[in-house]
Amino acid sequence: MVDQEETRREIQNLVFKYKRIVDSGQINEYNEENTKKDFILPLFHALGWDTENDMGDEVTAEKKVSKGRVDYAFRISDIPKFFLEAKAIHVNVDDRKWIDQAINYSYLKGVTWAVLTNFKKIKVFNTEIKASNVHTMQFFELEYSDFITKFDKLLLLSRDSFKSKQIDHVAEDWGKKLPRRPLDKRLFSDLANTREILSQNIIRNDSKKTLKPEEVEESVQRIISRLIFIRTLEDKEFEEPLLIPLSREKQNKSIITKLNALYRRLNETYDSKLFEPHLCEDLKIDDYPLRIVIEGLYRSEEQLQNYDFDAIDADILGGIYEEYLSFILKKIKGGFKLNDDSVHKKLKGIYYTPKYIVDYILRTIFEEIKSQNLNISDIKLIDPACGSGSFLIKAYDYFLKEKLPTVSDNDVTQVKYEDKLQILQNNIYGIDLDPTAVEITQLNLFLKSVEK
Repeated sequence: MVDQEETRREIQNLVFKYKRIVDSGQINEYNEENTKKDFILPLFHALGWDTENDMGDEVTAEKKVSKGRVDYAFRISDIPKFFLEAKAIHVNVDDRKWIDQAINYSYLKGVTWAVLTNFKKIKVFNTEIKASNVHTMQFFELEYSDFITKFDKLLLLSRDSFKSKQIDHVAEDWGKKLPRRPLDKRLFSDLANTREILSQNIIRNDSKKTLKPEEVEESVQRIISRLIFIRTLEDKEFEEPLLIPLSREKQNKSIITKLNALYRRLNETYDSKLFEPHLCEDLKIDDYPLRIVIEGLYRSEEQLQNYDFDAIDADILGGIYEEYLSFILKKIKGGFKLNDDSVHKKLKGIYYTPKYIVDYILRTIFEEIKSQNLNISDIKLIDPACGSGSFLIKAYDYFLKEKLPTVSDNDVTQVKYEDKLQILQNNIYGIDLDPTAVEITQLNLFLKSVEK
């Protein structure tokens, strides 16, 4: 954590140095490299970033982005937090072409924050705001003369701010005036929309009509499961942004081709059924619907903030999926539409078990196990109608706590991956009439256990 008083003194000295150069008339002699070396990098070093050690891994120079270059990428644990475009002191950073350049670098890489500065002025943009005017995307700007008087705002660019996500919290307050729906309603709506978009495009491109409805449903669910898992990897910061760059950067390959290559890589890293070769990789899916689907897993159309799949509780996701499973694809004039079908719901036994009932059942089971002094490793628990896996997800938590009682609920990072894997493989089982439900259960349990 930075010493704020020391930071303030260092920045004050930089401001004094800048004023001396202005007074000496040497300001126009300062090119971009000298501006970086004498002012911009020292400023961010004072804010806690490691700009020394030959730039190290934390601040990387000249990051290539889609045929262009950004001056610096600022990273924490290899994950880019913002890109910085630096200009010479005498360059006008209010010029639209420099603003567009700074925003586009971050936008193409799926990084929320972009910074444009010539030291004299700092401009900070939130690239995820949907706006027709780039000025709406400007989060704040500071003149060098305000670095001390508005020190708290400048500290939002510190390493501590990005590590603790303080800048994101402030941005959330910034957008609270916008109308919003509850998380579960928004996410359900977006997942249902995704399912419908993909289904319609796959059916439209099946010119020979060889696909069966259940093959379309299974393929769509496999794609959605993969995309949600990848979004979770991103939000847990196990991987840098993967989907947004793949969707936004122009290449001589279709998005589905790039996705399939990504699946193969992830299959080697995250060994599971999820990324094994599947029919969904052989289907023709156009770029435009895939781009809509990918963008929709980051942010609802009417929302300012991104979805954070690391923060979405498994119980919320389970409830969303239970409702999602009750919708079936029905043929209508001109295409297909998802409809809530009560007959389908009854046949498949799709009824969401409230959280308090799940807790009561599991608490009773594990109290009985304790009272009989049974070996927890020998216990096998089965849910004969597992749905989206809400019961098994909670059972997993109970097994984890019983096997490792010293681990707090909020610090499962202490648990060895082997111990978590053993619970998944040896202690919990699920069955369901609906194959899609089984796949969703597998996804939810996989999300619980995944590690970097």
